[in-house]
Amino acid sequence: MRLDLAGVSAHIDARPIVHGVDLTAGPGEFVALVGPNGSGKSTLLRTVYRALRPSGGVVRLDGQDLWRMRPRQAARHRAVLPQHSQVGEGFSVAEVVAAGRHSHKRLLDRETSADRAVVITALERVGMDWAADRLMTTLSGGERQRVLLARALAQEAPLLVLDEPTNHLDVGSQLLLLDLIRSLGLTLLAALHDLDQAAAYADQIVVLRDGHVAGHGPPLEVLTPAFIEEVFGVRAHVGPHPITGRPHIAVASPSMTDQER
Repeated sequence: MRLDLAGVSAHIDARPIVHGVDLTAGPGEFVALVGPNGSGKSTLLRTVYRALRPSGGVVRLDGQDLWRMRPRQAARHRAVLPQHSQVGEGFSVAEVVAAGRHSHKRLLDRETSADRAVVITALERVGMDWAADRLMTTLSGGERQRVLLARALAQEAPLLVLDEPTNHLDVGSQLLLLDLIRSLGLTLLAALHDLDQAAAYADQIVVLRDGHVAGHGPPLEVLTPAFIEEVFGVRAHVGPHPITGRPHIAVASPSMTDQER
């Protein structure tokens, strides 16, 4: 699945938030959105998962205008792991994941054996099949996030949109989730706060500042120390990770002295 944003702008309460953004994610590519708080990352993602209609420009999936699709058709093309996802009390893990099958069914259709097989497979992919009968309220934050990812996978959509998927997770859970997401083979568009994680996992980086694209390209070409300081106001060291060899970014306060470092 190829995702193209051409000149996408967005307003909230008549206030312009995103201004003429161009962005492409090729099939199987991981594109990370980064930028300071309030730069428009979540707003831009909302235009992709159809929570906010663009005020200008177009969002295309494999050349088709996403906003001209019927809702169920759009849901079969893209799934979302939002920043804040409410799950009602009393639902089991399997019931939550089964909700991902709604886009493949008509209003009164019952669950089929094929649906149940998709749910089981999705839970296996995220390592949560052992918890199928557990209530969501009994799970840890990292476990809940993996279940919500399984729900998105149950849609069987080739594009996955993620808004700060590692938010509120401990560092081990963050890395496990990112490893899992990276291994899915889907086209990925994710807003990430952590520059080091974005550089390590994404194929392409898009930097937003004040709703505009301030930079885009491969991580090490975009996230230079000078650019990071200009956009984020922090000092940065960029180089290979001493353990993984992946791109690695370490940051420090601009007021920190060399001796303190």
